[in-house]
Amino acid sequence: MTWVCLVYRFREDGRLLGTVRSTALTVAVVLWTAGMAALASGLLLPHASSVPPAAVGAMAGLGMAPKGRSEQRSGNAVMAVLTLGNSLLLHSLALRLRTDRADWCHRLASGFPDCWDLGIYADSVRHHLLLRVDVPGRPSRTRSNMRREIAERYKEVRTAAQAWATLESEIENACQQQARHRTHAEILKVRRAFGEAQYYCERLLELAHAHGKRSNDTRLLELKKQHMPHQTQEPVSS
Repeated sequence: MTWVCLVYRFREDGRLLGTVRSTALTVAVVLWTAGMAALASGLLLPHASSVPPAAVGAMAGLGMAPKGRSEQRSGNAVMAVLTLGNSLLLHSLALRLRTDRADWCHRLASGFPDCWDLGIYADSVRHHLLLRVDVPGRPSRTRSNMRREIAERYKEVRTAAQAWATLESEIENACQQQARHRTHAEILKVRRAFGEAQYYCERLLELAHAHGKRSNDTRLLELKKQHMPHQTQEPVSS
C-alpha cells in the first residue's frame, strides 16, 4: 500500500528508483511506515482485537497520499507527532526527485558548442516525445495536453536559439567590419543567449523525464551523440 501511494503521489515529480539517493529515501519512507504500522498494531491490538493488522498497515500506507488542508487541520496532535519523521522523509524525497530531474535534464542539454546543434537536438527530442504520446489507455484529453505542452516548450527553444543566432551574426559582422575582436560585453551577451536556449531545452527534456521510461534514456543519449560526434558522452543516469 505504501509503495502504491508513493508512486501515485510522486507520479509527476520524478523517478523513485532513479538514483541511489532517491532509492535510499524511498526505502527509508517504506521502512518508516512499516515501523509506524507495527507500533500502531502493538498499541491498538491489545485494546481492540477486532482490528486486523492489515487494516492498520493500509491506513499507514494511505498516510503517503497527499492530503487537503481541511484534512491536515483536523488531524490529531498525537498523529502529527507520530508522522513527523514521515513528513520530513517525504519532503526530502520530493526535493531529491526534483534535483535528480534537474541534473538529468542538464546533463543531456549541456555540452553543445552552439545553438545550431542544440536546436537540432531539441527538434529530435520533440519528435521522440510526439511518437510516444499515443500510448494505449491514455485518455485523448491527456494526449492533446501533452502535444500542446511539447509544442509550446519546443517553440521556446526555437525562439531562444534564433535569438542567439541573430545576436551571433550581428556581433560577427560588426567584428569583421571593424577588424576587431569581440568585447567582453559582447561575449557575455552571446553566453547569456546560449544559456537561455539551453534552459528551454532542459524544460523540453523535463517532459521526457516525466512521461518517458528509463529505457528511453538510451535513445535520448544516442540522439545527442548524433549531434556531437566528436565528443564522448558519459552514461546518463536518471
